[in-house]
Formats: sequence, structure tokens, C-alpha cells
Amino acid sequence: MRESLCLFLCMLHFTDGCYVSDHGTVKEVTGYTGGSVLLPCSCADLQSTVKSFIWRCYRENLWTKVFEDDKHKGRLKLFNESSPANLSLLISDLKKMDEGHYRCETPLGSFTDINLKVKGCDLDQNKQTIKVTGHSGESVVLPCTCTELQAKPEQLTWTFTPLNPRTNPEEIYPHEQSVRHTGRVKLLNKTSPGNLSLQISNLNKEDQGDYRCSVSSQHINIRLSVQEIHKTIEPTQQTEKPTSQQSEDSSKKLFIILLALLPVVLLLAVLPLIYWKCRGRRDVQKTTGDGQQLVCNQNEKQGDVNPNSVTQRENLKQDENEEEVTYSSVVHVKSASKPAHIQTNMAEHSVYASIK
Repeated sequence: MRESLCLFLCMLHFTDGCYVSDHGTVKEVTGYTGGSVLLPCSCADLQSTVKSFIWRCYRENLWTKVFEDDKHKGRLKLFNESSPANLSLLISDLKKMDEGHYRCETPLGSFTDINLKVKGCDLDQNKQTIKVTGHSGESVVLPCTCTELQAKPEQLTWTFTPLNPRTNPEEIYPHEQSVRHTGRVKLLNKTSPGNLSLQISNLNKEDQGDYRCSVSSQHINIRLSVQEIHKTIEPTQQTEKPTSQQSEDSSKKLFIILLALLPVVLLLAVLPLIYWKCRGRRDVQKTTGDGQQLVCNQNEKQGDVNPNSVTQRENLKQDENEEEVTYSSVVHVKSASKPAHIQTNMAEHSVYASIK
């Protein structure tokens, strides 16, 4: 009866304070190491104003104010500045020690409890030593994962112990104490915090040995063997260089041939022009039956003959000299039509023909 009366009075003064929703209940919240978690708490009336409220953590049989606990320093955040009725608490970079019981409480005596469970990174230690084989010059992945892939380990180390000679373990991650692994190792946990696998690039024989992935007091052992790769040169690769040399030699020979033929090509191109200029006029001398000589230009049309040309003989001699025309005389003798005592005029029956 008394609790009901108190609740009624709180409801009457709702606008003057905050009465949390889910009053008196206990909520279960799960987080993962290395991640963040939100502990929900808000006023039932979102228009309520809150002057003060407290987050407490129950640890070692005592309720402790979380903002006064050095273990949570720098990892807590509230949202009431932007939203006055939102009293939720964000815890980042979770640790196993953050696991426990939390309470959100207002001055009106209203509260809500939250039980936080934090899952960490646990290795599967039931496995025996894992054997991995790599090849020289290539990369290899040494497997190591948390049982919860969302959990990030609070502390992780990778160590290496060479097989020959057997020496003390050397840390290769996060601090590269081994000079032989410098710049060749990296984790593959960009997409999954619980993936602790280690990649080693540019393998060589000296990388053979025992590797250990350690999280707190848990370990996974891996033995790495490195095999040499004997590369065989394919026939196409063997003949690649001579073929390129032959192609280069052929190109040089072709260039020399073209260079040698260039003057001949130019001469053949110029000869028709020289011939056309030196050709001139080609005349043919004709003799009529009455002893008159006619000069006919072969470039002229038929009918354009000039029998009265004064320079007929000179042209004829010039043409004989220039074109070296050889003339032969053909004599036609008609013995049947004329008596033997009549002298035949040889000039009347002579015809000159040009022989080229």
C-alpha cells in the first residue's frame, strides 16, 4: 500500500523529475572484450527534466559510483546532454573486470538494474600442435582465433622459436624482437576482432620453427615447415629472348634494303620526265613521185602537211642526227613496161622509210 502511494505521488510530480521506465526490473546485457556496450536507462516521460541521477556498480559487496571508479576512467559516456530523458550509459573498450551488476537511479527513488556479462577471447586449447607447410618466396597464414570472433583479446603475443639451432623464443608480434621477421608479419583481424591469425610473407628456410599464439595464459602452438620451389623454365620462355633478337635483326636488314632501293625508286620516277623533255619533235621525210620532199610531224594531224616549207631539209638532217634514223632505199624497176635502152630515173622510184 505504501509503495503504491509513493508511485502515485511520483506520477503526480512527473514533470518535476524522472521516473525511469521498467522500474525495479533487471535487464541482461552482453558485451565483448575490446568492444563497446550500451546500458539502457530512460525516463518514462520523454518530456521530463532530470536534475541529477546516478549510475552505480556493485563490486566486492559494495555499490560504487561508476564515475568515481578509476577502473572506468576515460571509458564512460552519457547522452542526456542532447536528450535530457536519455540516461543510458556507454562503456567502451570493455574488459572482463567490467562484468557485473549496474543500477541507474534517480532522486525520486526510481531505478532499473542491469546485469552485464562480458565475453572475452578464449583459445581452443584442446588442439594439438598445428602443422603448417609453406613455400619459399610465398606467404603463409598461421591460424589462431578466439572462440568468440567478436571478442578482442586484452593482450596478444606471437613468439617464434627456431628449430636449428634451438634458442629461446623471440617475440615477433606486437613487438618485433626477431630481426629476421622485421616488416614481414601482420595480423588478419581487420574484419573480425577475434581473428588472431598471423601472416608471414616472403618465406625462407630460416622461418622454419615453432610459433606460439598467446592470449593471457592460453596458448596455441604451430610448427612451420618451409619447402624450396624449383622453378622450371618453359620452352616458350627459353626461346623468348632469341626470337626477339631475330625480330630486331630482321628489322635492321629490311631498313638497309629499303635505304639501298631508295635511289633506284627516285631514278625510275625521274626518267619519264627526262624522256618527255628530250623527246622533242619527231619528223618523217617523205618523197613524192616528182622529186619533192615533204616533212610530216607525227604529232600533227593528217592533212596538216606543208609542202612549201623552206626548212624541210634542215629539219630532216636535224632529226637524223637527234634520233639517229637510218634510211634505206628501195628501188622499184619495171622492166616490162619500158625498153632496155631507156634509162630509168632512180630518184623517181626511191622511197625513204625510217627504221627506229
